[in-house]
Amino acid sequence: MSTFHPFSRLPTELRLHIWALAVEPRIVELRVVPDDSSQVQRLVSLTPAPAIVQTCQESRNLGLYKQAFSEVTATKVNVAAGAESRYVWLNLDIDMVSIGKTSFEVFKPVALSIKRLRFERENSDEYFFHVEVRELWDWTNTEEIHVVCADGMESWHKASEEHFWPCPLENLWFFDPDDGRMMRSIEMEKMLDEQQEESWRRHEGAFENDDDD
Repeated sequence: MSTFHPFSRLPTELRLHIWALAVEPRIVELRVVPDDSSQVQRLVSLTPAPAIVQTCQESRNLGLYKQAFSEVTATKVNVAAGAESRYVWLNLDIDMVSIGKTSFEVFKPVALSIKRLRFERENSDEYFFHVEVRELWDWTNTEEIHVVCADGMESWHKASEEHFWPCPLENLWFFDPDDGRMMRSIEMEKMLDEQQEESWRRHEGAFENDDDD
């Protein structure tokens, strides 16, 4: 039987390589919520910190994950109220930042650092459609966006054309939480176009049948 060598006794280069292999893309759920005790906002994460930053000092010091987004709640009101500075461990090159229904404006201080974004909205909501979606114009470094369609995928028909998206359309995805469908924008638009055309054909056929009668 071969001799077991504890991890800490492995050559440094091999240990570093193993740590790097342990890094995987995550969906990191972030929200900014009111803190009832101090009447200020605070950043909370629904996603556990990656195991690497909890394992040992060596793994933390590699810089595979960094303390990020303390700027999100670093407002004058929060500082004046003595709110604790909060952060989240992120690898911004591969992690997807999922903000749910939290407003884009709240994350504006860190918008340029976010490469992968996930959010939940209703395209049928007038405020989002005409106002809030324009705030994405400032997210110029975002390379991939996942939209959770709170009002169903059909409500987002033509959204890739009607709205400006900072990422390429091939990196724009739509997810329907009701039935689990997830599609690239181009594929979604093609499917919904076909459904619309089929619906028109059925209506035209019904009108023709009425005329024959």
